[in-house]
Amino acid sequence: MYFSVLLRLSLLVLPLPGLAALPPDYLAKCWQHQGAGIGPGYAAFSYRETTRELEHSQYPWQATTYDKKGTAWLSGQRFLRQDTLTQGAKTYYSQTQLGPGEVLFQDYGEKAVAAATPERLAAQLVGSARYSPVLLLGYLREHHVRPAATAPAGLVAYGAELPNARVTVLIRKADQLVERVTVLSHDELFGDVQTTFTYQDYVRQGPLRFARTVAVAKINGRVLDTVTVGAVAAVATAPALLARPAGYQLAAAKPEVPASSVEHFRPNLHLLNLPHTDDRVLVVEFRDFLVVAEAPLSSENGEYIIREARKIAPNKPIKYFVFGHYHPHYLGGLRAFVAAGATILGGPGTADYVRYLAQAPHTLQPDSLQRHPRSLAFEEVAQIKTITDGTFTMQIHCIGAQSAHTNDYLIYYFPTEKLLFEDDLVWIKREGGPRKASARQAGLTQAVQALKLPIDTVVQSWPVADYGVKTIIPYAELEQALQVK
Repeated sequence: MYFSVLLRLSLLVLPLPGLAALPPDYLAKCWQHQGAGIGPGYAAFSYRETTRELEHSQYPWQATTYDKKGTAWLSGQRFLRQDTLTQGAKTYYSQTQLGPGEVLFQDYGEKAVAAATPERLAAQLVGSARYSPVLLLGYLREHHVRPAATAPAGLVAYGAELPNARVTVLIRKADQLVERVTVLSHDELFGDVQTTFTYQDYVRQGPLRFARTVAVAKINGRVLDTVTVGAVAAVATAPALLARPAGYQLAAAKPEVPASSVEHFRPNLHLLNLPHTDDRVLVVEFRDFLVVAEAPLSSENGEYIIREARKIAPNKPIKYFVFGHYHPHYLGGLRAFVAAGATILGGPGTADYVRYLAQAPHTLQPDSLQRHPRSLAFEEVAQIKTITDGTFTMQIHCIGAQSAHTNDYLIYYFPTEKLLFEDDLVWIKREGGPRKASARQAGLTQAVQALKLPIDTVVQSWPVADYGVKTIIPYAELEQALQVK
C-alpha cells in the first residue's frame, strides 16, 4: 500500500441516505483534471520560489528572504526535486526523492542523506503540495478517502491524518480543481501551526491542468512564501537523483532521552549542561527562591530543566525565568516556566512575542501549560533589573543593539563574583593566540566598558562543545581581542 508506513488515516465519511443517489465524486473528478493527464509517466516542470524563514534575526517575526529555483518530477505516487539556493558567491543544493516506502532527502550543504522516518516521509509528502496537490490527491485516492460532512461554501473537503500532520484538501465544486490544502502540524516552539497552500492561475497545457502560482501561508499566516511554476511537460521517466545508502530502512527515530550534568560553579551559581542541545543553563540560587536563565528550543526541555533545578534546591520555587534574547535556544522552553508560575523576564520589544508563545495552542502534543493553563506574568527589562535577597545580587543589563545580534539582548552580572553570563557573543577559539574580535564580541566588550562592570570571568551559554570555542573565558582575553587590528 502506498505510504503504508504512515500512521492511521482519518477517514471522514459522508452518510448516504437510504435510496438516494450517490453524491458526485469530486475527488475522482479532480483527479481527472489534475492527475490523470500525467498517465503512466511524470509531469516535469521548473519552478522559482521566494521563501521567508524565521532565523536568527534582530527582532521577533523578522524573516530572512531566500530566492530558490529548481526542477521537479511528479506522478500520482512519486515526487522528485532538485533545488538551488544562491547566497552571495555560494550556491547550495538540496534533493528530494519520494515514493512508496521511500524518502530520500539531502538538505542544503549536507553530504549525507537524512535519516528516513515516517515523520520525514509525511513531511515530504505534505511538502510536495508547495508545487502541486497531485501527490496528495494520489494518496487520498489510494486510501479511498470520502468527503467530510462539512466544508466551506462551494468546496468539498477531504481529510487525512499523517504523522504530525492533519491534512485537508479542498476541491472547488464549480470546476473540480484544488483550491487549497491546509496542514495542521506541531512546531516545538509555536505549537499548533497551520500551513495553507493556495493554488492560483490555473492553466491547461496539453492534458495537464496546473496552477502557475502557489501562495504559501506558514505559521498561521504570519510568514508568506510564493512559488511560481514554469512550463509543465509530460515525460515518460524521471531521473534517479539519490541512491539509497547502505542499510537504508524506513524506521521511527529513537526517542532522545535528555541527560545533563550540574556544575556548581560558584556557591550561588549552578551550570546545568545539556549535551543534547549543546547548551548551558544558568540556575541562580537565592536564599528563598531560584532564577533560571535560558531554556532551549522546546517546552519539553523547559520541563526537564525545571525538574533538574528542583533537584539542586528542592524547597525553593523558581521565581523568575529570564532569556538573554528571543532566539529559540534561549526562550524555547519558556511555556514550562509560565506553567510553573515563574515571572518571565525579557528584553525590550519581546512582550507581544512572548505572549504569542504563551497563548499558542499545543493540542497536538500537549505540554504542561496546555494541560494546566496559567496566565502569563511578564516583565520587560529595558535597562537594568536587580534581583537580590539582601546578601546575594544579580544584575540584568540590557545591551540591545550593542550586541550586534538582537535588539533585546540581555546579559547577567554578579558583582560579588565579578562574573558575567551571556548567551552567544564571545567566539574565542580554544587553540591559538588572540584574534580580532567579531562584531558581537566587540559590541559586548564595549557595552561592558560603558557600564563600568569589573569582570574577571565570562561564561557563555551556547555553544558548549561544538565549534571549538571557549565557553568559560577570562575577561582579559576579550579586552586583548579588542586591541587586535
